[in-house]
Amino acid sequence: MKSYTLDQAEDLLIGKKGTEEREEYEFELKLELIGDMIKTARKKEN
Repeated sequence: MKSYTLDQAEDLLIGKKGTEEREEYEFELKLELIGDMIKTARKKEN
């Protein structure tokens, strides 16, 4: 069984860096991470 790094798996499943699909994926991922960080910060304040 062959193993892959995260970058290799993303290249195979989503597309190589610089492609429209990969850029959209990375943008959506960043939005989700920022949203989670905001939720965590708000929970700490309450």
